[in-house]
Amino acid sequence: MQKIVRLRCEYNHNPIGIQTTRPRFSWELESYKRNCSQAAYQIIVSESEKDALSGIGDLWDSGKVKSAETLHIDYAGSPLSSGQRCYWTVKCWDQDGELYEAEEFAFFEMGILSPDEWTAQWIGADETIASPLFRTSFHIDKTIKHASISISGLGYFELYMNGERVGDHVLVPNWTDYDDRKIEGLLYPFDDQTSKRVNYLQYAVTDNIRQGENAIGVMLGNGFYNQTERTIEGKMKYGAPRLILQITLTYEDGTVDYIRSDESWKCSPGPIVFNNVFYGEIYDARLEQPGWNDRGFDDSFWNHTTHQVRSPKGRLTAQMSPPDKKISTLKPISRAEPKPHTYIFDFGQNFSGWVRIRMQGDAGQQVTLRFAENLGPDSALDMLSCGGDSQIQSDAYIMKGQGTEKYEPRFVWHGFRYVEVTGYPGVPELTDLEGIVVHASVEPTGEFACSEPLLNQVQSAYRWSQLTNMHGGVPSDCPHRERLGYTGDGHLTAEAASYNFDMAAFYAKWIGDISDSQNKRTGFVPHTAPFNGGGGGVAWGSAYIIMPWTMYRMYGDRRLLTEHYAGMQSWISYLGTRNRGGYLVEFEEPDSWFLGDWCIPGANELPPTLVSTFYYAYTVRMMSEIAGVLGHEEDAQQYARLFDFICSSFNEAFFDPETATYSIGRQGADLFPLVLGCVPEEHEDQVWERVLKYYRDDLGGHLDTGIFGTFFLFDLLSERGETDLALKMVAAKDYPGYGYMIENGATTLWESWDGNDSHNHPMFGSISSWFYKHAAGLSQHPDSVAFGQVVFKPFRVNELSHASASVHTIRGEYAVRWSREDSGSWACELQIPPNGSGEIYFPIQSCNALITSIFEKGFNQILWPSSDIDQSPDTIQWRAEPKDIVVTLGSGRYEFHVTVNPE
Repeated sequence: MQKIVRLRCEYNHNPIGIQTTRPRFSWELESYKRNCSQAAYQIIVSESEKDALSGIGDLWDSGKVKSAETLHIDYAGSPLSSGQRCYWTVKCWDQDGELYEAEEFAFFEMGILSPDEWTAQWIGADETIASPLFRTSFHIDKTIKHASISISGLGYFELYMNGERVGDHVLVPNWTDYDDRKIEGLLYPFDDQTSKRVNYLQYAVTDNIRQGENAIGVMLGNGFYNQTERTIEGKMKYGAPRLILQITLTYEDGTVDYIRSDESWKCSPGPIVFNNVFYGEIYDARLEQPGWNDRGFDDSFWNHTTHQVRSPKGRLTAQMSPPDKKISTLKPISRAEPKPHTYIFDFGQNFSGWVRIRMQGDAGQQVTLRFAENLGPDSALDMLSCGGDSQIQSDAYIMKGQGTEKYEPRFVWHGFRYVEVTGYPGVPELTDLEGIVVHASVEPTGEFACSEPLLNQVQSAYRWSQLTNMHGGVPSDCPHRERLGYTGDGHLTAEAASYNFDMAAFYAKWIGDISDSQNKRTGFVPHTAPFNGGGGGVAWGSAYIIMPWTMYRMYGDRRLLTEHYAGMQSWISYLGTRNRGGYLVEFEEPDSWFLGDWCIPGANELPPTLVSTFYYAYTVRMMSEIAGVLGHEEDAQQYARLFDFICSSFNEAFFDPETATYSIGRQGADLFPLVLGCVPEEHEDQVWERVLKYYRDDLGGHLDTGIFGTFFLFDLLSERGETDLALKMVAAKDYPGYGYMIENGATTLWESWDGNDSHNHPMFGSISSWFYKHAAGLSQHPDSVAFGQVVFKPFRVNELSHASASVHTIRGEYAVRWSREDSGSWACELQIPPNGSGEIYFPIQSCNALITSIFEKGFNQILWPSSDIDQSPDTIQWRAEPKDIVVTLGSGRYEFHVTVNPE
């Protein structure tokens, strides 16, 4: 079998609303052959599906291009116009000249490319209406060839055409810095010199439109645009909900017509009488208007109170990042009644979303649902970790009294495991409630499992935390209390998230949020993006360097580096001003908190200046690499020199050569200089031995680091041959450790090691990438981009009998599974996709045993030892290193059997 699969345009399958005139194409090869690589490709882009399948590229025919590249190929055809639908396919040839073809065509549809082409008006309703309904109708007499709707409703919208919901998205559009706003009481002053964007969504609705009368209905919610109830970070109201909508109708006769939002639309209050993203929703079913969004509805009693409102300052930008969706449902596992008529349902899993409930009662009866992660000693809800009694998540439904009624909210999500139900008519059964899991619709791409159940539970807890903290294209710190895109939390989990999920389009959007939030005058990057207040420090704003570099390394996205290079330079320049002379970063913005590491076990005694200066050096070194990738050689050299100056200052300020320690010698102080590689060469072994003694002996195999130190701790241990110690620290069932969380009932990762804060914070989730890289032994080669080459290092953990991992990268799927057999020998299975390669390191000595032979099943022969390396198969080569036998592999599936003799 050999074919082309997963045709993608701008990271998406058949995207609608492409905003660039040079969209990029990517694809993958599938082949039964080993050592397969692409030698040439041909891209066909056409205005018709038929021509694309026939190989006619009336918009672009690239011709046969000699290239192994399958990623981010720029469109180079005829100019593209707004709303244009284009069909494309690709052919490829491998190194043997064999042809690969896609089984089906793909398409992309252009968005609205120029602001001048938005001829619709922003409209709104009376500000006292919590969730206004809008509608209009229009008549179609001619045959439609193509129709599309472009719409933005702030903060959230639901769109209907002829009574049917358009799209399966919820909580859209994705959240951005929309507009100028009134900002009061923030944790630190902020000059609002930022860029702004408003996301719109584009839908193909050709099949939704009918001959004759048609109706459009839109319901709006407040979202983050009109959020005034939670004011801890400050009041950040943009204004009342508003809507812009434009339909483009292309007829078979070639003419084009438009339907636009304007003052002629009608509006009305709806059944949602309160909605707030932090607090919840109140829905009065007695106020429902059946058919309000359909043809034939009598809207004569609706008011012409729709009026044109001020346009947001943000530029309208097509949403390419994954929208939130209803992903799955959970059933409650138990029901309790801690006091009469108060029912507590346990879903057995901490998650984000809402509850769908059904009931039957009298008109006017109110059923209230309240949500929490934990229960108190009295078996009632414990609200503390979700924001306390002053910020209770709750929904209320007022019945209309017409048979069985079902309710679920529209414009809010909750973070919870337990729900309390009061006011229910009768006794609710387990079957009367469903938990609706809601988060960004990113595609799962990675899996990890091993012989230790506790590690599998930690992996599951991480995945639940990561997914349920992705809403509106923003990676949040928690799904209940703050719900903010803390930049430190986000960059710490970016690598782990990219091993587990397809994060490319999601992170591309969020990097834009970080850029938008940057103060264009000073270069300062705030601690949340989109900016909504919140404290932090240099380690947070450094996300603006780390995230684009992560996208380049994981997905090969060079364009992001180019687009944000000037902004990243501005951040580095800003850090150069945050000192009192010299190269130490000693302060940030006034009242910004200037934190170092965060959530260290016990009292945090680690100097913030140490952590901040580390991130200054860390990101400057990264900028040197980025400049090199982009061809800015002079910049690369300047950043390399600056890195050396910062490291010298770091050593001068914090290193004690007599004790071979940095600063306090605890809480990760000695880890940061080892990561930088700035420990004086003559002292490096001493520093490392002290680190090992400290964690192994002084702490008994426990950690003492916060979110930033922990990110580096486990990788550093494994890279220096101490994976067993790292595993012991992960699995520790007493405080502090991941095992302690699991032992105490965690189903998502905690904010703090002691569990006294939020129980759903992904910021310690970097451990998941360690599972892939060091427990299973599957990692990207340090010199590789977009997984062009990987490194397999199995058999590194004495305490595991087997481990496996797979990662579906932008090139295809890599996988490894290794196991230790009863005889003491080992087995290992590998998968490498076409256009990929790998090196597998077999440890000469492991688990008190020595390798005696390496056998590869596919070629039915022993690869090592061999008296003559030329006897090895053409696609497999090996070399001996001091501690490993290294086998180099091309694409394909491999099965190795390794025999050992005990020492």
